[in-house]
Amino acid sequence: MFEEQGAEVYYVELVASKEIRLERNSTENRLNNKPSKRNLDFARKDLLDTDKKYRTESYDGEITFPNYIKIDNSNLAPEVVAEMIKERFDL
Repeated sequence: MFEEQGAEVYYVELVASKEIRLERNSTENRLNNKPSKRNLDFARKDLLDTDKKYRTESYDGEITFPNYIKIDNSNLAPEVVAEMIKERFDL
């Protein structure tokens, strides 16, 4: 839809292990910025149920858009990930 209007679209897939995502769900930043995560029991169950029901990560080589990058941000600071994205897309 956006490309039809002449916009350039960039796809960024951020991935991390289930353990790290569960850990992140209870951080102060996440709780402050995502009201849906504030019910910790529900948020944990939702993440686990989603992982059982759906595939939430693309296979290597599956997505072939020209403006696409997949980053495992498990052990990367947000600033590092942002820099990787800026460099990849020459932003």
